[in-house]
Order: sequence, then structure tokens, then C-alpha cells
Amino acid sequence: MAVKEDLRVRRTKKALYEAFIKLLREKPFDEITVNELCDVAGIRRATFYKHYTDKFDFLAAYTRLLRDSFDQEVSKAGKLSLTKDYYVSYARRVIYFIDDHSDEVDNICKSSLFPSVLAIIFEQNFKDTKERLRLSAASGMKLNASPDAISAMCAGGVIACVYGWLIEGRKTSPEFVSEQVGLAVESVLNVK
Repeated sequence: MAVKEDLRVRRTKKALYEAFIKLLREKPFDEITVNELCDVAGIRRATFYKHYTDKFDFLAAYTRLLRDSFDQEVSKAGKLSLTKDYYVSYARRVIYFIDDHSDEVDNICKSSLFPSVLAIIFEQNFKDTKERLRLSAASGMKLNASPDAISAMCAGGVIACVYGWLIEGRKTSPEFVSEQVGLAVESVLNVK
């Protein structure tokens, strides 16, 4: 069970996340410094380093926060957390988030550190998906392949689909992309 964070810690992290989004609207990820992030958030660098080792560790934490919020949204929409519908709905939620935050996403893509950022996002989503699939299998969901293989296919596949959509200039609607990604995830999760 997760330990509840102190209110001051939650406020600090919230201020950092909000500052991060504000800065990402203005410039690529590689141009954002920890000093600048702290200045915009109104916190000291020492406070930042109490929680994160560097801006990449911060990005991984932000990715986990987004994943948790997507999970809550999908769960509130009535999708069971341990079914194929959950995974399909989750993939669709990612597409809509990216479309709603196009300026920030564009500035991440423009960054010279984009390959590193992509690796962090993939790694975090791979770990989270693997754990969820492990729980799904323990609860009776019959998988056609190992959680490792399915997690790699889903995390990598969703990232590749979204990346292709972005670099091709978002020529198709987010509805179409999310439908296609959902169908692809569903085919990977072709449960027994």
C-alpha cells in the first residue's frame, strides 16, 4: 500500500509539475534547467533534489503521475482495471492527452534530448503495464504471451503509433488514431 505524502511534499510536487508544463509550452525539454524549474515553481534547488536526482528523474515521476491520472480516468469511466477494455481505453486516453497538450508535446519532440525522453517514457510505461498485466493474469485474465512480451509490444507500439502520427503532422484525427491504437492493443491482448 502506498504511503500518503505529506501535504507540503504534495504542494511542492504540484508546483514543480505546473512549472514544468508552463516551461514546456515555451521551450524544448533540453533547454529547461533545474534552476529555471525551481524558480518558476517557487522552490529551492535543495528541495528539488530531496525528491529527484535530476530533470530526467523528475520526468519519470511526471510520467508516473500522468499514468496514475489516466488510470483513474479510465476507472471512473467504468472500465474494469483488469480487463482488455482497460488497456484499450487507456491507450485511447494517451492519444487524447497528447492532442490536448500539443504545444508541450511538440517542444518535447523538438528537444535534442528527445531520444532520452522517449526512453524514459517507454521504460515507465513498460514497467507499469507489466505490473498491471501481472495482476490481470493473477486475477484470471489468460494471456497469449508473457506479461513482458505483451508489455513491450503495447508500450513500444503505442509510442511508435503516436510518434508516427506526430511526425506526419497529425494528418488524421485523434479519434481515428485512438481507434486504430485501441484496435492494435486489442489484437495484442487477444486473450484466451
